[in-house]
Amino acid sequence: MKAVLDSSTLISLAWSGLLDMLRRCPLDLVVPSEVRQETVVEGLARGHPDAAAIEVAVAPLESVAAHETSSVDEAVLHLGRTVGLVCTNDVALGRRAANLGIGWLRTADLVVLCVRSGRISPERGSASLQALRSTGRITENLLDDYLKELK
Repeated sequence: MKAVLDSSTLISLAWSGLLDMLRRCPLDLVVPSEVRQETVVEGLARGHPDAAAIEVAVAPLESVAAHETSSVDEAVLHLGRTVGLVCTNDVALGRRAANLGIGWLRTADLVVLCVRSGRISPERGSASLQALRSTGRITENLLDDYLKELK
């Protein structure tokens, strides 16, 4: 199954030191070229240190251009319609996707999928969720809910 990655997920993983989840994930991840442009090209130009790490992490992933879109979000939704699933930490974008009938995963859901598929241990999953919380990428309530899913 494929999933389209949004910038917010890449940034969340980078800030939390979890970019290796991209290669461990049981999904075939697709990066819209617009997302790559925003997170890597523009990030490097602005001096964001996480942009270089994101560049390395997304290099092996499929990159697809969403033609004639007006924004990065539109590119994610356009490709999401094609593959049926998006991964974003942007609640507004996730809700828009769901309203369009596109499946929506949050970044923490990728961690849970990695645990359930045996690609990482439950302990690593718990530590990864804690890292997402400590960097402000998920709330305390969401952390509690996701930790319960690992049991």
